Amino acid sequence: MARRDTRELILSTSLALFNRLGEPNVTTNLIADEADISPGNLYYHFRHKQDIVEALFTRFAQGLTPLLDNGDAAASDAESLWFRLHMIFELKGEFRFLYRNLADIGERMPKVGQALRGLMLRERDSITGLFQDLREHSVLEATAGEQSMLRDQLMLTLTYWIPFADLFDPESFEDGSAQVQAIARIFQLTLPYLSDPFRQETEQLASAYLAAVE
Repeated sequence: MARRDTRELILSTSLALFNRLGEPNVTTNLIADEADISPGNLYYHFRHKQDIVEALFTRFAQGLTPLLDNGDAAASDAESLWFRLHMIFELKGEFRFLYRNLADIGERMPKVGQALRGLMLRERDSITGLFQDLREHSVLEATAGEQSMLRDQLMLTLTYWIPFADLFDPESFEDGSAQVQAIARIFQLTLPYLSDPFRQETEQLASAYLAAVE
């Protein structure tokens, strides 16, 4: 097996194990065994488990960063904006081990914790910018105080929907219903502050999302 193929195998195997068992419960020996390679082969590519976590985080950040760029999303229709939101939730679901216990991973792996916090701050700034764009297009009707509260509510959902689903319905990640429910919560939080026809489009999308998991 080529060197790059082995590295990719280690990363994909680690990601699956971290998501299924929880990163703290996975050892490098277990990763090597699951990947059907020797521990020495794994050590050749990654000296420590933290190196694997950092590589996976880098991949996650590279996928999320473009999705936080508002661009002309606010000027487009609701479906385009919410599709971008769907992509964000799908990506977070794919790397959900990072969000399972943010305080723990930040304490044990300060480099990852600091980078993850920076990414979340950028996400919050993206929401602030999106609100400004939506107001300029007469889509969002909210005071400064309401925007601040709504932004924080959205951030709570965007950040903690994974441990919430782990607690109440851990199987929901397998069929994708965890992501769907979380997106529906975003819809419901924003509806009171949206103007028509954007609001009507969002209501229709929310109904479609919820119907998919009923």
